Amino acid sequence: MAKTINREVKILDAVLKEEDLGEDDPRIIQYVWLQLQDVLTNIVYTTTLSLDDIKNLMNADRYLEGRELVNFCTALKAREDSLSLVFDPDSEITAEQIAKENGE
Repeated sequence: MAKTINREVKILDAVLKEEDLGEDDPRIIQYVWLQLQDVLTNIVYTTTLSLDDIKNLMNADRYLEGRELVNFCTALKAREDSLSLVFDPDSEITAEQIAKENGE
């Protein structure tokens, strides 16, 4: 059984990234890479948010595009308040765990 902890984390960095799926698939996948730091222990965690994750977190009716995604990353990096998350420190933090912090 996974051991979960409740921790305050702050956002250190949020970067919009793109991944080319290769020659056989011309699609490009966009996602936001997050770097989070545990306020108590200073341990750094990383996770990614897909466009679907972002849409769900924002309760939006459409996907963010272009400049909106850049602005979303900028807003995350500028956030001064910490997030209160319940997560397994040995696993990746998920969008669902972040959504629970937002009261979803």
